[in-house]
Amino acid sequence: MRIGYLDCRDCGEEFNCADLVSGLCPTCAKKRTDHLAELQREYQQYVDEGHERASAYVAELIRAYQQTERVRLKDVPARYRVE
Repeated sequence: MRIGYLDCRDCGEEFNCADLVSGLCPTCAKKRTDHLAELQREYQQYVDEGHERASAYVAELIRAYQQTERVRLKDVPARYRVE
């Protein structure tokens, strides 16, 4: 591996470390961001429709995502927030 370059932790391709976001190349980071945005839309839809069990389920998915991706989202309800 060349100096200043790291492998993307998802696809494994080598990138300049300045281009990586949390160890992800721009393409993989966008895929994960899009997935998280979809989870958040799904959560909000269930909350708006009053589906308590479904919204709790999706909130747990978001919480798990935060843990695996080592991110913390500011608008997630406190009980599902990863500290």
